[in-house]
Amino acid sequence: MRNRLSVPSIAGVLLTLGLFVLAGCGDAITMADIGEFDDEEALREFIEDHGFFDETEIYGAEAMSSGGTDSRDPIDPLTFWREVTERHVVRDVYIDHEEGIAEVTIYKEIWGTLHIIDENMVEYEKPMHHEGTRYAVFQRDDNVSTANSYGHCGETGNTHRHRRGRWTLTDISGLVANSVETLTMDIEWIHMQSATVDATITDPSVLMAVPDEIMHFEAGEEVTVTVSGPPEDAILFLHTRGHRSPFQYDSGVFVGTWTVTHNGVHCAGVQALAHDSIYDSEYPDDTLIWAMPYEVGDEDESEE
Repeated sequence: MRNRLSVPSIAGVLLTLGLFVLAGCGDAITMADIGEFDDEEALREFIEDHGFFDETEIYGAEAMSSGGTDSRDPIDPLTFWREVTERHVVRDVYIDHEEGIAEVTIYKEIWGTLHIIDENMVEYEKPMHHEGTRYAVFQRDDNVSTANSYGHCGETGNTHRHRRGRWTLTDISGLVANSVETLTMDIEWIHMQSATVDATITDPSVLMAVPDEIMHFEAGEEVTVTVSGPPEDAILFLHTRGHRSPFQYDSGVFVGTWTVTHNGVHCAGVQALAHDSIYDSEYPDDTLIWAMPYEVGDEDESEE
């Protein structure tokens, strides 16, 4: 069953769906049977609202500092940020009605601008074009009443973290996203460690069982994140809910920390950016992102 989930090309996804629109509270859909509409729409809305699938923190517009450098390059950056101008999201839903299983491939394509301000307050702009893919599997339970399902675009009537109506999220992968035109960045593994979690990620595209294989933290925990693979002069950032900070290079790996503060379901991302993307006026955006789902606290606790 899971062999159906493979990374699609742009052409492949568009050929499969035939039509797509910008994500708002749902995507354009195609179907052979109008009777499938309710299930497909419910799953798309679930993905739109659920924190595991939310990568907006990674593309936040807040200014970031590169942390400085000992050498002076053509650009000596004071700060930089990304501006997203266009976003396409395709959620390809395949439902096996006999088995009661839905397999979903989420493909995102983002355009925008990488802005860089140097120490002389001169601004440089570079085109940004990223694409990313992640996967999910849902199980249908016809004994669950749909009367207590989530409302449209986040109005909650059912506080179960991983269920909407009769569909329950049973497996999810991380997100792999990267710049399209130029990509030299590489990540070998990410290690996350706290008082309750000790996990190493080597392939974020692998499906993980929900909730058993999902990283689970308690509010207030300090998490150390170690990344191996990017070159020594790469610029790495850690993105979590309400937190964005640079990694420090230390003895062949990059190390960063954050303190978990918000209960609920979230997505944490590591962004590896080529040195010359920020320090060279001509070198293009060269970025690799791994983002992983995590949850904090118990389901019956209020989400901050």
